[in-house]
Amino acid sequence: MKETKLYVTFYTTAEAMATESACKENNISGKLVPVPRVLSAGCGIAWECSPDLKASLLELLEKEDIECEECEECEEL
Repeated sequence: MKETKLYVTFYTTAEAMATESACKENNISGKLVPVPRVLSAGCGIAWECSPDLKASLLELLEKEDIECEECEECEEL
């Protein structure tokens, strides 16, 4: 059975890397992965994490002034 994950996509690789750094500093678990085919993104990299972390992740991105392209839940591929 496939698990549902939250995928956050970005316009640039710099935003994806900044997200990874900010999440590590703030103990938000997840990882950078290639963007799933069902989504699209300018840079081709997404942050993958548990859907339970959506509110805290989006709050962190706003606080750190990191712009994301999409924030979607889909089955892990």
